[in-house]
Amino acid sequence: MHLPAEGSDNAVDAPPTLIQRSFDDRLDNALDIGRPVGNHTRELFVSCEPGEALQQQFEYLRPSYIALHDVASRGARRLLHAIASAAGRPVERLSIRRQSYGTVLASIDYVDCPASRDQLVRLYSTDVEADTVTRTAIARVLGAQATMAVILIGDVPPHALSDALQPLRDAMFRPDWQCTHLQFMPLAATSHAALAGLVAALGPGSGVACQIAPRVSRPAEAWTFLSASWNQVQTALRPDGGGPLLGTLATGRDTMQAMPDLATTPATLASRTPPIERFVLEAHALPGVQSACVFDIATSRVLAHAGAAFQPNDLARRGSLLLAAGTSTRRQLHLVGPADEVLVMGGHEALGVRSLQSQPGLALHLVYGPSLTSWTQLRPRLMAMDAALPRAPVL
Repeated sequence: MHLPAEGSDNAVDAPPTLIQRSFDDRLDNALDIGRPVGNHTRELFVSCEPGEALQQQFEYLRPSYIALHDVASRGARRLLHAIASAAGRPVERLSIRRQSYGTVLASIDYVDCPASRDQLVRLYSTDVEADTVTRTAIARVLGAQATMAVILIGDVPPHALSDALQPLRDAMFRPDWQCTHLQFMPLAATSHAALAGLVAALGPGSGVACQIAPRVSRPAEAWTFLSASWNQVQTALRPDGGGPLLGTLATGRDTMQAMPDLATTPATLASRTPPIERFVLEAHALPGVQSACVFDIATSRVLAHAGAAFQPNDLARRGSLLLAAGTSTRRQLHLVGPADEVLVMGGHEALGVRSLQSQPGLALHLVYGPSLTSWTQLRPRLMAMDAALPRAPVL
């Protein structure tokens, strides 16, 4: 099915936005958006604004999903990755691209969680990689069309909480708002008491069922309240028990408990995290970066890793091979010195492998989207972060 670009008088004026359905329902979810391109990534080519295109997709496909949304917080993406790790599921990515040009306009992370009757429940993070206007528009669409939205509330002073919630309040009273259940999760103790009064007034006026969880600080706690709320919604929608119900994750292991506190601020996180792990987390947080891995060049041993899109052992092993190939090539060309940086370009992901000057024998393997950033932009940031690491003793 094709829809004309919004604001166009003639469908020929601009390429239409494609409502992408699966070519083989046995191999792919027919309600998925975009076409699969490998590496747990799907692409959607659009001719209108990304938020409008996503709205078209949801209105046509009518998917059921959970949206994880931040208010004065950056916990949504961290929670998504923690859940994916505990569920043993990959973090998937939807890249929205400009029709004809191929420019990436936005990237949205999501994960499909196992549920009852071999069903899956999708979780989207509204922490989208895009410019500010696009990010806001997509977050609004993801929240408005969700079956349930989880609102993570950061450490907001009580007097500022009402203003922080105003964008959400405005969105809930828009005509396109369809979400009927909000689960608020305060990540700081100071926000819980003030939040209760605001939410009590928010629900009745909007017709949206609102619940407040106790303060949560770890993904395991967030999952307990998230899954319980989702199961209540599904039981109300499907009294026969046919709805997808979420269960316990990471049975017999403490994957969820081992994740960093959701409420941890960058400053306190930095004080608690070892330097190499902090370096990797900061590298992964750079715009356009999908995965980051620090490894021992000689043994390919992983020292720290961030990002669920690629396996750390693969990044370490391939990083060692790339540096070895670069060093061998330099030697054959009679060039002095080993290769300390290798780039591999092509497709929708690029690889950058760089030896750490502050840590002899260690290197960083980075996977990033060249349409979202460039090595020229990343390199000086990485060099500055490398220089800030404590110097390892030279033996």
